[in-house]
Amino acid sequence: MMPTDTARAEAISASGWAYPVRILQARNPAFWVYAFLVAGGAFTFYGLVGDVGAYPTAVVLSVALLTLFTLPFVWFIAHADRYEREPAKLALLGFLWGGLAATWVMALPGNAAVLSIYSKLFGVDFAASWGPPLTAPFVEESSKYVGLILLFLLARNHVRSAYDGLLLGAFTGLGFQVFENFQYMSNAVLNNFGASPVQDVVTVFAMRAATGPWSHALYTAIAGAGLGYVIGATDRSRGHRVAVAAGLLAVAMVLHGSLDAVAAVGAATIPFTVIAGTLGIVLVWRFADRRQRTWIDTLLAPDTQAGTITAEELAALTGRSKDRKEYLKRIRRQHGRPAARHARHILDAETELAAAIAATDDPDGGDAQAARAELARIRALAATAPRDR
Repeated sequence: MMPTDTARAEAISASGWAYPVRILQARNPAFWVYAFLVAGGAFTFYGLVGDVGAYPTAVVLSVALLTLFTLPFVWFIAHADRYEREPAKLALLGFLWGGLAATWVMALPGNAAVLSIYSKLFGVDFAASWGPPLTAPFVEESSKYVGLILLFLLARNHVRSAYDGLLLGAFTGLGFQVFENFQYMSNAVLNNFGASPVQDVVTVFAMRAATGPWSHALYTAIAGAGLGYVIGATDRSRGHRVAVAAGLLAVAMVLHGSLDAVAAVGAATIPFTVIAGTLGIVLVWRFADRRQRTWIDTLLAPDTQAGTITAEELAALTGRSKDRKEYLKRIRRQHGRPAARHARHILDAETELAAAIAATDDPDGGDAQAARAELARIRALAATAPRDR
């Protein structure tokens, strides 16, 4: 076996992309813990918001608004991974944990217990102002973190990197965010005795959506990246990685606390959350994406040597997003928009080739050969396509 073939085999094994994800695992205790807590969360959630069913207009409007809010997040998260998509069922498990188990089974009683202690020790006013930023970040982030650990145990052969943790964390946090928002909207309607359900729902939704991009999905994505970094560690590097994971969890908690501190400090904390949260997720994203790009470079290196892929294409494919954009801009400047469009299709086909190699653990198997044939077909179309003058 050539060194490049050995490296490619090691990349496939390290990535875990060739391993399927199974939900039903009767012999895995993590499955039963997950199922029991999510079922308990669904029961609790229904008990909390069931009364709002008396106002169907509010329910339909809430669901519609939250669906419109959720879809862009789902699209972005699902397409953020340029190389290997997280299985939809694994993302759904994260969403349900965040929305049902973490929110209602763990965070709801946990927050209530800690706030009660603050009230007794420091008074009601302190608990009302400082209770949220000193409670929710610890209780809620740890509640979602438990779900991520269970997901890693359910898909331990597939989840192997910080990037996996980042994406699963984002879906888990999104679930928490959506179900929590539904409760806030329902409570607004019930507290007003259904006098103005449309206005109440829209008002609460607008307030929650304004800071939505810097809420639970972002926090848990950052924390999940750290946990995924530990999962992908070797024994020699695990100690360092645990420290990184702890640091990223702390970052998530600080961001969470800064947004919840509005009642105590004022609206000045919101710009901090927005700026620090944006900077944090960008840096963590770049950190987590690095290993993914290395795997793809290794997977496609033999095809580059064989001439199936050009070195320039591989550099664009495995570089950062700006490298890919610069490559396509250069093609457009030199050969026109149709050529740039074909170049983008070629890069996409090369990504599919890498996915076929990784998913089947066979660089010369039927799926990989079919992907190479499709790449050749697209390249032939690009060669015969008219170019701008």
